[in-house]
Amino acid sequence: MFLEKIFGTKHERDIKKLQPMIERINQLEREYDKLTNKDIIKIASDLRSKVRANGKVENDDLIVGATLVREAAKRTLGMRPFDVQLIGGIILFQGKIAEMKTGEGKTLVAAIPLFVESLTGNNVQLVTVNDYLARRDAEWMGPIYLLLGSSVGVINPDDKNYVVNWSNPDGVNFAIENDIRAWPKGNFTDDILPSELINSEAIEYFKVTLKNATKRDAYNCDITYGTNNEFGFDYLRDNMVYSLEDKVQRGHYYAIVDEVDSILIDEARTPLIISGPSTESVDVYILADNVARKLKPAQLDEKEKPIPGTGDFAINYKEKNAYLTEEGMKKVEELTGIKNLFDTTNPRNLILVHAINQALRAHSLFKREVDYSIVGGEVIIIDEFTGRYMYGRRWSDGLHQAIEAKERVPIKQEFKTLATITFQNYFRMYKKLAGMTGTAETEAEEFWKIYNLDVVVIPTHRPVIRIDANDRIYATEKEKFEAVVKEIKELHKKGVPLLVGTISVEKSEMLSEMLRREKIPHNVLNAKNHEKEAKIIAEAGKKFSVTVATNMAGRGVDIKLGEGVRELGGLHVIGTERHEARRIDNQLRGRSGRQGDPGFSRFYVSFEDELMKLFGSERLKNMMKAMKWEYGQEIEHPWLTSAIENAQKRVEKYNFEIRRYLLEYDNVLNEQRNTVYSLRDKILKKDGLVEVVKKMIADFIIDQEERITNGSNSVDWDELITLLEETFLLTTTEDLLKNELRQSSGFEDIADKLADVIFNTIRNRIGNNIPDDIFYEALKVTLLNIIDMKWIDHLYRIDELKEGIYLRSYGEKNPLVEFKLDAFEVFHEMMKNVRGDLAFVLGRMKITENINTGESVVSLNRLSIKHDEVGQFGSVKANPFASATTDSKPQPVRSVKRPGPNDPCWCGSGKKYKKCHMQSDLAKEREASIIE
Repeated sequence: MFLEKIFGTKHERDIKKLQPMIERINQLEREYDKLTNKDIIKIASDLRSKVRANGKVENDDLIVGATLVREAAKRTLGMRPFDVQLIGGIILFQGKIAEMKTGEGKTLVAAIPLFVESLTGNNVQLVTVNDYLARRDAEWMGPIYLLLGSSVGVINPDDKNYVVNWSNPDGVNFAIENDIRAWPKGNFTDDILPSELINSEAIEYFKVTLKNATKRDAYNCDITYGTNNEFGFDYLRDNMVYSLEDKVQRGHYYAIVDEVDSILIDEARTPLIISGPSTESVDVYILADNVARKLKPAQLDEKEKPIPGTGDFAINYKEKNAYLTEEGMKKVEELTGIKNLFDTTNPRNLILVHAINQALRAHSLFKREVDYSIVGGEVIIIDEFTGRYMYGRRWSDGLHQAIEAKERVPIKQEFKTLATITFQNYFRMYKKLAGMTGTAETEAEEFWKIYNLDVVVIPTHRPVIRIDANDRIYATEKEKFEAVVKEIKELHKKGVPLLVGTISVEKSEMLSEMLRREKIPHNVLNAKNHEKEAKIIAEAGKKFSVTVATNMAGRGVDIKLGEGVRELGGLHVIGTERHEARRIDNQLRGRSGRQGDPGFSRFYVSFEDELMKLFGSERLKNMMKAMKWEYGQEIEHPWLTSAIENAQKRVEKYNFEIRRYLLEYDNVLNEQRNTVYSLRDKILKKDGLVEVVKKMIADFIIDQEERITNGSNSVDWDELITLLEETFLLTTTEDLLKNELRQSSGFEDIADKLADVIFNTIRNRIGNNIPDDIFYEALKVTLLNIIDMKWIDHLYRIDELKEGIYLRSYGEKNPLVEFKLDAFEVFHEMMKNVRGDLAFVLGRMKITENINTGESVVSLNRLSIKHDEVGQFGSVKANPFASATTDSKPQPVRSVKRPGPNDPCWCGSGKKYKKCHMQSDLAKEREASIIE
């Protein structure tokens, strides 16, 4: 603290270093202000040429680029980025996280690094939390980019993609020619100008519109806006295609993640999954639910371990997990008639045990209207952080099915994972990553250790004058909410606008009912009526407004004060419970006091709150009773507020350790995924296909070395001939082997020479009447199908491996080390099986000029995507990797009459068959042949 007073905080020192750059930008702005619109466009064009020639952005280029963005924003939008916004933009360009408070203009800040990085010719991306913000921000900032010559695209789910175009090109040309600008010339105020000084006519000239486009068009733009989910799913889909032309992304060069704490921390452990339905029966979930209803929870000792003889299952509230005790296992065996529940030779038993554990979690840990809701006979997840309904998302590992069984709604099938990645590993692929949010400093350690991202707190344009009062603490939840209602009633009479934050839909509805009884008019903002969200937020800062909101985090909106509210002290924020993460509380607080407005915030806490339960509130509650504390009496002291924040820090540290621990496991799969996806890319490029196939043939022969050499150093030529005849249907003689191979330097040399012979023999066997392009296409799709099927099976096996790896700790082994060793063996076995299947198929490969083809084994229109929720609720010590995903073979698809490669495609597109559906059709034939 003493040194900080002398040298300033780290953030202050970081910002001080940028002051010379800000001064240069301000000087350059005065020069550019005198230039015409045409001159600005010319400077931007010259800068683009310079950056692309050099292949990188120098500091001088950044200064020019930032000045151009400021000038373009002034001329097209009537907005001048403040100096602190320039600082934020430079911090983002440096690949750091900029913490900027609500209302400080993060959308405009992001335009600076996005434009500058787009000069390189690479696709740069702005990652948002929802589709609406992606469209809004791209359209809002579009005039800046288009004036400076950068193209902008938007990716949305359901193939709703856009490019940003001028609404009125003629009007734009007129404005450019006549040097029409929205911001008055010669005005350099570092503040917002009154609306009467802004040329609204110029803003109309420079308006843009979103034009429907393909996803590839959106990615081909210099700058692409989209959601974290869509960027991640596009990456997975790109690695399931059978033609390079079907890929849409252009690499991972630079991205800015908006609400970076929400995406990279809250959702870090929630994998994106592309999956297909499994054929496993849902009856096991009904059975498990019936069993779970007959089991009783065990009592826990001081260490939260089950006391023997007190119950059938134990609950771990911190890790949100439940599991059978020894008594419970015996009871399940009695109820189901199974003699040995943990007979590992019977996989059905393991599936049932897993389903019962999930049923126990569903009944004891997941609450309706808190964790999920029932809408139209379906279980809909409620986002823990925002309170939104998460339509289309499902918990994995059989948890969603367990809750469906619990609620007696139709149980949907399990889904088989075909491709998956976590946000942790997806965003670490970017060459340079940056982020912005209103609350990042509390998680600075995690950002640095996981993502190598530094956090810099950007000063506000105007000082924050909001008053953050000490917490008020009550003995019971009932007393707390009565006090909250009393406070609301008193302030409402004075006309003070109130924003009341709750942690769940259930609590918001309970509070709403209490307010109704007191005849206090109010709006409710939660997962059940978010369609009205914009209107409710717009009214939240007006006099006499009372807004009850479930976890305001991630709403992406500003609350502007109505007339006369400043005199009343601004927006009054009441938190009805402390969240586990301090930044969620800070986000609620941050809705008040934006841009120098007055405001007030206070949290109300009871010893019955979830956070307090985790850290010994029962002892304090009993102490209050012993002191004969009066009903409704409160405690308010800075020491208690500090103690609560320390409890939050402990929870944050605990959750960070869980995320870091699970990342160690995910990194193993990530390396394997990178290997497989790199191999697919090499196969998709025709110049690498033959090399891959020959290498696989050679490796297949090396795989058989023990068989061929009988464990010695000499080759059993008869055994080698048998192998070639059995696998490749290759008719050869010992003379050929003697002449060609006996002079080889070693077994690997033999394998390499044989690979050439085998490949050439197969090509000759196919016949010269089949053109090379058809042969290579068939070879490519065959190999990709084999790899994809084996990869799908591998993902299932990795899930199985995770399922039981925690048990190794009982044998005094490190589960992580054991997992890495076993995962390596499983991956090695998968690649060996790929080579074996390819060898077998190559030996029997036949191609006719009119190929009977079909969809690939991973046809995208037969799949579903989901942003899984397993990580958010999984346990670490007990079993964070539970999975009930079951294996299933792809179903053969009925064949159709085959057009020739150069004939029109059967789909009616007008394209040649080889340029349209030929690859997907060929894949289906390979799929069917392998199944048969």
